[in-house]
Amino acid sequence: MSQSHLSLCMIVRDEIDCLERCLDSVKEVADEIIIVDTGSTDGTFELAKRHASRVAQIPWRDDFSYARNIAVDMATGDWILSLDADHYLRRESCPDLLEALGAPDVLACRVMIRDHHDGGYCDTTPCTRLFRRLPGIRYRGRIHEQVTSALQEFVRGNPGWRSVTLENVIVEHDGYMQKRMKGESKGARNLRLLTMALEEDPSDIYRRYKLAQLLGVETDEGYRHLSFALAELLALSDREIQELAFAYELMGNGALRSAERNEPAKALRVCMIAESLFGKHPVLSYARALSYYSLRNSDVALISAEEALAMAPVADGFVFNPGWLRQEIYFLISRIRQERSEHVAAIEALKSAVEESPDSRQLVHSQMRTALAAGAPLVALEYGARSLRSNGVDAQCLLVCAEAAEMYGDFASADRWRSLAGGISHS
Repeated sequence: MSQSHLSLCMIVRDEIDCLERCLDSVKEVADEIIIVDTGSTDGTFELAKRHASRVAQIPWRDDFSYARNIAVDMATGDWILSLDADHYLRRESCPDLLEALGAPDVLACRVMIRDHHDGGYCDTTPCTRLFRRLPGIRYRGRIHEQVTSALQEFVRGNPGWRSVTLENVIVEHDGYMQKRMKGESKGARNLRLLTMALEEDPSDIYRRYKLAQLLGVETDEGYRHLSFALAELLALSDREIQELAFAYELMGNGALRSAERNEPAKALRVCMIAESLFGKHPVLSYARALSYYSLRNSDVALISAEEALAMAPVADGFVFNPGWLRQEIYFLISRIRQERSEHVAAIEALKSAVEESPDSRQLVHSQMRTALAAGAPLVALEYGARSLRSNGVDAQCLLVCAEAAEMYGDFASADRWRSLAGGISHS
């Protein structure tokens, strides 16, 4: 069998700060480089001309698929590798990527996109970025464009092909970090394109979900779109759901936000379906814990919270911030323990929550009040003093300190704490 040739296809605009890094990372695997520029003004187009096999500059038409498909049409290789300028391929991934090109029955490959976030955490998601250059395999969607639907249609007409996940082929991505974000204009552009896409196809589950994320799934409007996308997803067959790369994440997010909004029946149903199709995940276990807590079943809530906590450090499957999740789990455990008058265990859980988020005043206040409920005013004062030193003056903290001082009979100190708190409140 003759060696397969690989075409790197990119669309770029004003990426002078990271384009060369991306191109350098693929020089061992790419036989040709195709770059379509959509209107750069910072020197990106000139840099592209120096490095690429073929370059085109086109006007931006509010359609990412249109631009990507121009790059695909310009390619001559047997395979297409589609990357963005803020991607870069790990060097150690090259041998596995090249080996995959020789599989005779593989139509497309999911590579592992490793997203870097501010705060030092990363998440890894499989994404179809490598596929054969064949008729009909083109990108679709104005924004958050994909080839997956085209690949599925191709396989239905040409049985025998398969897609695989290359777990050792890792593409780093730092585009979500603040230093690389383009600012307000990028968010406004995405909102406009997502709105246009949904006007064209209101049943588009994926873009409905992306719009919910852009608006914020914790907001009323974002949650409305999230619920719509979730309902449309659950109307599909199990097989259709499992074929959607974003389905597990959507279900996890839907279960969690439903539980937070005190819709336990909805959250528990989503948890059950998601776990039957994809397996357990700490976000699902935490959503179940919240749901049973709202249903006043503290025993099952505690079991589910402990299960979520045990899975959190090693979970995979979809994106989440593990530090945030552990904090929330510990906080829930502390509330359950306190309601069961297990004050020592409640304090220990709150200590762990504060360790995950030492700047959270809400957690410190809860920690202090739990100590008061346990009859330990000096412990509450210790927590309060530590917070005031670390986080600055806080009226609520001062008021709890006053309660603690009264509890052990130091009324003069209590008056002083309240006076300080009052001064802050009226300043």
